[in-house]
Amino acid sequence: MAANGVGSGARIVCEHEARMEADRLLADPRLHVSDRHRAFLRYIIDARFEGRSSAVKAYSVAIDVFNRPSSFNPSSDPIVRIEATRLRETLQKYYEQISDEPGARLDIPRGRYVPVFVERDRPRSPRLDAADFADNVGPLSSEKIEGPSKSGRSWKQAFVALTAFCSICLASGYAVVQALVPTIDTEKPFVSLSLSATANDKAAGDAFMEGLLMSMARFGTVRLKAATAGAAKPPNEVAQHSYDVSMRYEEAAGLASVSWQIADAASGETVWADRETRQVAAGSSAAATTGLVYAMSRRLAGTAGIVGAIELRRDLPLATTGNLCVLRGESAIELKDVAGLKRARPCLEATIAADPSDSDAMATLARVFMWTGRATGDDSYFDRSVELANGAATLSPTSPRAALAQMATQYQLGQNETAIAAGKRAMALNPENTDLAARVSKVMYLSGHWDEALAVARQATDVSGQPIRDASFVMILDAYRRGDYAQAVFLARQVPAPDTPICVLKLAAIARLGDRPVTEKEMADARLQHADLDSTIAAMFFGVRYDRSLEMALRAGVEQAGLKLPELASNGRM
Repeated sequence: MAANGVGSGARIVCEHEARMEADRLLADPRLHVSDRHRAFLRYIIDARFEGRSSAVKAYSVAIDVFNRPSSFNPSSDPIVRIEATRLRETLQKYYEQISDEPGARLDIPRGRYVPVFVERDRPRSPRLDAADFADNVGPLSSEKIEGPSKSGRSWKQAFVALTAFCSICLASGYAVVQALVPTIDTEKPFVSLSLSATANDKAAGDAFMEGLLMSMARFGTVRLKAATAGAAKPPNEVAQHSYDVSMRYEEAAGLASVSWQIADAASGETVWADRETRQVAAGSSAAATTGLVYAMSRRLAGTAGIVGAIELRRDLPLATTGNLCVLRGESAIELKDVAGLKRARPCLEATIAADPSDSDAMATLARVFMWTGRATGDDSYFDRSVELANGAATLSPTSPRAALAQMATQYQLGQNETAIAAGKRAMALNPENTDLAARVSKVMYLSGHWDEALAVARQATDVSGQPIRDASFVMILDAYRRGDYAQAVFLARQVPAPDTPICVLKLAAIARLGDRPVTEKEMADARLQHADLDSTIAAMFFGVRYDRSLEMALRAGVEQAGLKLPELASNGRM
């Protein structure tokens, strides 16, 4: 194996072989890697088969795999390079161990985090080498050849037949591997909470704990249990995880704070640690307590929370049903990942078939159908998505997932006011869900409720204590609409790891400021960071209904930036 991880002259294998090797490698007990390296490997493999490899950078790996904060700087923290080197060394030793076995090999070329699947090093058949040489270079003899000999034709025909046979075997083998993988049903993880405080802070700490339990329960993403409960083993140890959250509450120097850590209940390993702090108003800590409750419940139990993120990285087959399938579906929706949406659909349908009362799976499948319809332009998906969303809301009227599905699907069909009403109901039932509030603000703003939407976006940001993408989108878009392009650029630069729509708004605002050199530099940077720039612009105009004046202002900025604009839509779905 070459130093960079890819052998000289190695042949890239076909997609079937690559997928078979990925599944086999991750399931092979002989691959001795840490949980961190297994998560790293799973992350880059998933990106490879989902067509997202161009977006896998040191920053994204550090944030998504190694739990680094959004302020992570690859220049000062070389963790990704170090762990990638260690993973390459482990893979090299592993493949040396199984060198006598046929098949493909996964390599990670140096300088990139994109896996390459090639043929394993092994002696080749002399006859095959000669045939390859003849086909690619020319005849071995200098004699003039009138035409292909009968034996040559026979060999080539046999070779083509053998190749076809092998392809069929590979495809069949892949299907057999998939069929032999047992279906695993996953449940929502258990979370136990414990809190300590000094005698002076005990009353405030008890109030915080009571509020946190209620707030986390409203999210509906985890199951809460008492920290003193017995450690009864679940019926399927693989399918269910438990986490212990230890917290310490204290008030000092006008601040209320909670220091906390999450540990895997089975191994005792600490998987996350952090601290939340709020100002204490004069004479009362109630507001600070509420702020801490909302911040903690969102970080632990939010749909994009830490427990969900840890669960999402579990190394289980794609056919896994239940809670993990729901999380994977939500992740595909957030990433607008068409391949991920396609993969999520069968396991969500299987989850609903096994439990028709699973409102989370129904709500997620509703949004999967909606985004599939938008991605493919097939309107037939939308009716099914509305039916599923309404069914989820009927089964679980207080579920934020069901409300979000109702809002999204109704907005897609042009029922803006009905969509906003569904979002507001969910906000009233789940006031700590600032991600939901931010999405409601976005629907409201795009529907022309500018002042109210801006107020909701700002409140969601204040409660969360950090930028939320949908809320940031609303505030940037409002500054742009008012012609305050400098403020729009400023706000866009404050968003950590901005998504492509925010990047488009920033580019449009910079272009409207008239500084062409800066515009061109920002454009070059944006194309490096966002491979989906052009497709996102098309989706922003074809998939969203803007106020007409706002749409024309956006078009002007996008055009000034030199970006490709879609034609004006005639279907009224702006």
